[in-house]
Amino acid sequence: MPAFFIFIHGVFKMLLTTEFSTAKKTRGLAVTYRAGKGNKFSTCPNTCPLKPLKNCGTDTPDLEYLKAVSDAVPRRGKSFTYSHFPYKVYKHLLRAGKTVINFSADKIADAIDAVKNNVPAVLVVPVNFWEGSNKIYKKIDGVNIVRCIDEINGGGCQNCGNGSPWCARLDRKFIVAFTAHGSGKKSASDIDADGGCYANGGNVQLHWDRLSKKEQLESDAEKIQRFASRLPPYTILRHHIAGDIGKS
Repeated sequence: MPAFFIFIHGVFKMLLTTEFSTAKKTRGLAVTYRAGKGNKFSTCPNTCPLKPLKNCGTDTPDLEYLKAVSDAVPRRGKSFTYSHFPYKVYKHLLRAGKTVINFSADKIADAIDAVKNNVPAVLVVPVNFWEGSNKIYKKIDGVNIVRCIDEINGGGCQNCGNGSPWCARLDRKFIVAFTAHGSGKKSASDIDADGGCYANGGNVQLHWDRLSKKEQLESDAEKIQRFASRLPPYTILRHHIAGDIGKS
């Protein structure tokens, strides 16, 4: 009976943890990937337009896992992630010493609204948004939209902000913008078109696909707490290279 219970407990969601990323942008960071069993998109909200199909995600946040992610910060380190769920789901968890959860907005107005409500926000923008390769920010409705610095200097997250990455700053008053890229950049640039998720291509897709076919013997909440507690001091942890906080 206990073995059967454990199997059922871990059958719906999967979490991959990596202590030291070797990917170009996240090199040196600890990272995670999250997928649903048999459906890699099932932890993502149905409202996210970057999914290839409208209803392959979920409408329900995983509150147990969300709390665990909030608490999963390495000793004397920093932790951050992104979510397409409405920020009202997790705003109460945004405070010093916890994981910084960035609201992934689909529209500029939504990102501006988040920042004005003291929620850090990010935004995917079309290739022509910057009106020139060297432009790095725009101000709209009194809020600066600033281009991800990795797109300018290629230094990756670890070298962003002199050791304090922008996306890991809770009190940030500007929107971090990621220019649509990869094979889905055309769809990502069009909020009315399904698809365009950067994680649905390249090496990220390979990792995410494999993860959705695996099983684990503990909940995602248990696994992320254990992982973060064992990381070396001063580690920077990025939750969810792919995946979100949804309940499959």
